[in-house]
Parts: sequence; structure tokens; C-alpha cells
Amino acid sequence: MSARILGIYREPEFSPGKVEADAAILDAALDGLRERGDETAALRTSDLLERDLGSCDLMLAMCQSERALEALTALENRGAMVVNSPRSIRACYRDRLGEALLRARLPTPAGKLVSTSQSFDPNSLGFDCAAGIFIKRGDLHALSADDVLKVDRVERISSELARFAARGIASAYVQQAVEGTTIKFYGVSGGEYFAPVSDDVPLGDAMKTALCDAANRAALALGLEIWGGDAIVNGSGFAIIDFNDWPSFSRVRDRAAHAIANRCAELLSLRRLEKQESKGVSS
Repeated sequence: MSARILGIYREPEFSPGKVEADAAILDAALDGLRERGDETAALRTSDLLERDLGSCDLMLAMCQSERALEALTALENRGAMVVNSPRSIRACYRDRLGEALLRARLPTPAGKLVSTSQSFDPNSLGFDCAAGIFIKRGDLHALSADDVLKVDRVERISSELARFAARGIASAYVQQAVEGTTIKFYGVSGGEYFAPVSDDVPLGDAMKTALCDAANRAALALGLEIWGGDAIVNGSGFAIIDFNDWPSFSRVRDRAAHAIANRCAELLSLRRLEKQESKGVSS
């Protein structure tokens, strides 16, 4: 049974330097679904906000703005399946992400969300800052190099918070720095796909398995189907330092797009089965 599937590109302002790469993974996933016989179309966020899109079975959403997320929520309420869901996209905003990962007891550095306009007490952090501190804008992911700063002394936090406040950023996430090598990872939920990518440090099978398990648990806690992130690897351990919805998958695009299409087809099949079972119960 064919489905009507719409994809929404990420807004350029939320895709600094990656507009083409972000569009490419969405296009590739839609191509995979179209090859299965589904009807697909890719739209801009303005289409989502200004047009009546009619009914659809599945929406592949890369958009990030609050207006777009509200529109996606309305589509969900009308019965559409949205991947990733508006709730899970919001869960990746920094004012929610750190706490969610800590609450799920995942290996992630300690951190605290603070106001940029109020006086800051360094003693309120409650964690070791010997390796330094990262200060990250508290609403979205990094949109520029100035959105994530590392400071080597606690005394500098207040002045850096003031810089964020001067830019109109109301909150910041102050996070414990971890020593080690940064690697990227990409995944699709449901056991469909996981790929750690590192040029600097070899990852053994045990490390890959542990990282895969932790990343999938993080995706589950955040409600994501399509995701990626960053981890710091140090010796035999690791710490997840960032997690996001719909990365560009640039280095693993072909395999990732195939996995995304497979997962979407699986989710649609599960939705149809649920509807059939619901009809059977009601009759």
C-alpha cells in the first residue's frame, strides 16, 4: 500500500554552512521511499506555514523554528506521523537536552542551565571544573562559532555569560569539559543503523557496541527516530556531549538514507497494523 510522504527542508538559518548537505540527506531518504512506490514531495518551511498541504501519512521534518514545530504538531493532531516528532525536536534544544540525558543516566558530562542576565555563583555548579568548562547557548544548537565556548577558569564564566546576554541569548548550558578525542556518530532507531565516525582514534568492537547502546538509549529518551551526536572517547570509556535530530549524515549519506527509508516504511506498517487492530476491537 503506497503512502503520501512529505519532507520539510531545514530552514537556512538553522543550517549554517550545511544547507546543501542537509537537503541532500532528506532528498535521498525521499528517493528511497519513492522507489518503494510511495508518493513523495519535498517542501520548504514556508510551504508548511503558508499552504494547505492536505492529508499525508508521513512527514519527514528537518525544520527547527517554533512556528514550524507548531504546524507539525497540528498535523500530528490530524493523524499524520511526523519523523522526528515536534516533541523530540524540542527535546534536542539545549535547555532540555542536558537534563534529559542526565535523567536517563547516560554517560554525559555534568552540566547546568543558567540565566545569562542574572549574577552567577561558580559554587552553584557542583562539579569538578579542572579540565575546563564549556558554555553553550541555551536554546538551540550552535549556529555560529561563538555559540560554544571553552573557558579554562571558573572566574571567566560570568563575563562570557554577559556576552551571550548581549547577543540576546537568555540562557546558557554550562557543562563540565572532558578530556579525550571527539568522534561523531549517526543512527536510525529500531536497530536499523548506527555508524561511529572517527579519523583520530580506532574504536574497538566493545567500544562500538557500548556507544551504540548508549546512543540508542539516548534517542529513546529523547523520542528520536533519526539522530546523530558527538562523544568524547578516553581510554576505554566515553561521554556523550551532544545529541541532535536529523544531522546531515554527510560522510555516510547513502547507507543512512537507505536505513531512514527502511525505518519509515516500518513505522508506516506498524501504524497501519495498529489501525487494523483498533478497528477489530471496536467492531
